[in-house]
Amino acid sequence: MFFPGKRLLVRLVFAPVAAVALVGAAAACSGEGDASSAPAVGSCVEVTDNAVDAMKATVGDCSSATSNYRIAQVGAAPLNCTAQNASFNGTVGDTKTGLCLSPNFAEGACYADAGTRPVETVDCTAPEATFKVVKRIDGETDELLCGMDATQFRTVPDPKTTFCLAKP
Repeated sequence: MFFPGKRLLVRLVFAPVAAVALVGAAAACSGEGDASSAPAVGSCVEVTDNAVDAMKATVGDCSSATSNYRIAQVGAAPLNCTAQNASFNGTVGDTKTGLCLSPNFAEGACYADAGTRPVETVDCTAPEATFKVVKRIDGETDELLCGMDATQFRTVPDPKTTFCLAKP
């Protein structure tokens, strides 16, 4: 049997309930984890301290000159990273984690090599500066594009990038 007023009553009662539920779900989703502080594969980080037992980093914009690494792997520390990736065991934002990091070096910037740990960005005149990125080539993994200024190179397969390096 059909009651004309019943449909209007259902709309008046359930529409506000549904709206509140949608707003609550959206708030819960946005509070699950701030993308700016959660380490995820493919995002970039600025390593602010590469001390052996107290590494610190913050998630940043991959196009920023200060975001010197891209996350290749996330997991419980210590991770077994490939030889071309730096091992990170420390804190990203408020999250303690292990990371394998591939370079996202800035053209013109200088770095102090730290072995298997992430390099440290330094002034090019600093005595600890071990290399300078003389050219960065995005979209290619070909060391032959470096030219005569470079004495070394480093390629990253994903995303394809060639770093041409020289003494500072």
